[in-house]
Amino acid sequence: MGRKGTGWRLIKGAVCCVLAVAVTLAANTGGAVASATRQRILHVAASQLGYSEPGDFCTKFGPCELWCSLFVTWVWEHAGVPVPSLPFVGDLYDWARARTYVKRVSGTPTPGDAVLFGTGPENVDTSPHVGIVEDVYRTGYLVTIEGDTIHRVERYVVPIREPERVGEPGPIYAYASPVGSGRGGHSVGATVVPAFAPLARALMPDRTAFVGVDWTVVNRVRTRTIRSLRAFQQMPYRAGHLRIDWTGVDRRGLVEVRVRTTVDMSYAREAWHRFLHRFRDAGHAYVVSFQAPPDVPVNRSRPSISGTTAQGHTLAASDPPWSNHPTAYTYQWEDCASSGLSCSAIAGATGSSYALVASDVGHTIRVEETASNAVGDGKPATSASTAVVSGLSPPPAAVGSSAPPPT
Repeated sequence: MGRKGTGWRLIKGAVCCVLAVAVTLAANTGGAVASATRQRILHVAASQLGYSEPGDFCTKFGPCELWCSLFVTWVWEHAGVPVPSLPFVGDLYDWARARTYVKRVSGTPTPGDAVLFGTGPENVDTSPHVGIVEDVYRTGYLVTIEGDTIHRVERYVVPIREPERVGEPGPIYAYASPVGSGRGGHSVGATVVPAFAPLARALMPDRTAFVGVDWTVVNRVRTRTIRSLRAFQQMPYRAGHLRIDWTGVDRRGLVEVRVRTTVDMSYAREAWHRFLHRFRDAGHAYVVSFQAPPDVPVNRSRPSISGTTAQGHTLAASDPPWSNHPTAYTYQWEDCASSGLSCSAIAGATGSSYALVASDVGHTIRVEETASNAVGDGKPATSASTAVVSGLSPPPAAVGSSAPPPT
């Protein structure tokens, strides 16, 4: 009896060890699958940046209606999450509550989670918007990819405590996970999911979405560069005629920024430097692209005048270089005092050349040139004044002639 009891205890202990190892292995592989799924979510979401709604809220993400939640569930589904198409944000909350887990706003989300804006999942007024968490920063910011934001898919940097500062429709009330916790198969605040996922799938997750992506380099670049920037944390920035967005990080680790304005290029550049100064950022870690309406032509040097400054001769204006691709030029010749001052327009002298007349003798001449393009006229550019115009020269005497004899 004693031997039998001892043997049973040994068998029981061995079985427990095997079960413990199996549970640990399932937990570890389940975590690997969850991590791979989250990476696929980020890859799919980023691939949709810039997608614009064709009109009437009709998109490829679902039926013709408000589509922020449709975008999130579309991305999750394309990353391998068995989630239905859910137009209402509150339904996304309920789905995660029942199948994976929901984290309170006081917690820290994981990239790939959905961030839910509003006060609760009750109705469309209390749960109006949702986005995908792309990254989380210790300084209190999320990087999100959101659908149906000004009818586009856009990337935002969202202050967790005050998301309204960047235009979000309310505070954050929860984070919804697309996958279980990966800790022994148990979800947090939800139902229990199976602990023993198929080992073949767990050990060999689908990585076709990551060809050419070195996530170690990506994460190192983000850690080294982005977290140290102050101005970056305030993007997107919106002002009257200005919008500043962060669009990514290049291979050198520089943050790519896009500055857009409805005014002109000079305004965009000045506004960018004011923005950096406001947040005490030197701006050396950015690559900036500016987008502004085309400018009118801008003169780079004064026009010049060629020709002999004497009555009866013709002066010609030479076009100086102009920026912004001028398509036409106009001219106005002016008569000035011998000192080059007190100039006045010469009536009818509006061509690229001007023939000097008797009234110009003793005066100087200058020309004013204006370049234009499809936007409008540039600021006129004025030449320097010529030398004083001389009168007609007497005809030269004929060779070999002599004066007539006196009478």
